[in-house]
Amino acid sequence: MLFDEKLDEAYAEGNEKWKIDFYAPEAPREEVALLFIHGGGWAKGSKEQWHDVAKYFAQLGYMSASAGYRLTDMAVYPAQLEDVHSAMQYMKKQSFRFGFNPERIVVIGSSAGGYLAAMLALDAAYKESYPQAVILYCPVTTLEMNGDFIPQFMGCPWEGNEELYREASPYNRITGTEPPFLIIQGDADVTTPYEQVAYFHEALLESGVHSELEVLEGVGHGFGYGVATPAQQKSVQTMEAFLKTHFSA
Repeated sequence: MLFDEKLDEAYAEGNEKWKIDFYAPEAPREEVALLFIHGGGWAKGSKEQWHDVAKYFAQLGYMSASAGYRLTDMAVYPAQLEDVHSAMQYMKKQSFRFGFNPERIVVIGSSAGGYLAAMLALDAAYKESYPQAVILYCPVTTLEMNGDFIPQFMGCPWEGNEELYREASPYNRITGTEPPFLIIQGDADVTTPYEQVAYFHEALLESGVHSELEVLEGVGHGFGYGVATPAQQKSVQTMEAFLKTHFSA
């Protein structure tokens, strides 16, 4: 299926990172749109990382977009979350332009981008940015973990700021009102360990939220940016099945 590329559109004014790329199929499938959010420990990475996957789904007929956000050399929490909320709002406003339903947006994120994707569904302060489903690759599900990138993101150390860290953790935000989740996780991941991600998955289930966990044997962190490797192919196939299940006609 053919699609048009609309790259580097500003979803807000005033920062070079406030850009979004669109891949618009000629005939959008099921009126569903996908918003991709990149990882990189909130300190690096770019929206271009998701381009191959976004193009893959655009060829299947899914309206796809990939958004940037301020990194930690520019701002700290909650700036990144505010940015992806703004990107979601801008995307919704393009629904008539591209022919998708603004109430059928699925958000997809990897690692730190998985954290931001999850928080879109877990932040009650931004219900107008609420996605209808969430797909996470090797996500950060708690900030109570090792890694220098965590205090860098938070702008303060854990010691003395424990409550802020807990409040900012997806695991502690679960209420039972969240949309369906799909989590794709390698069991050899040492950055966002399988045990932490499985704990988040179980907490969703215990709260009555639909959650699926696809475990990739022998796969490490940050595997998802592409469609070529066995892990990437398995991931997009799992995503396709999930989307068909939850957004069939």
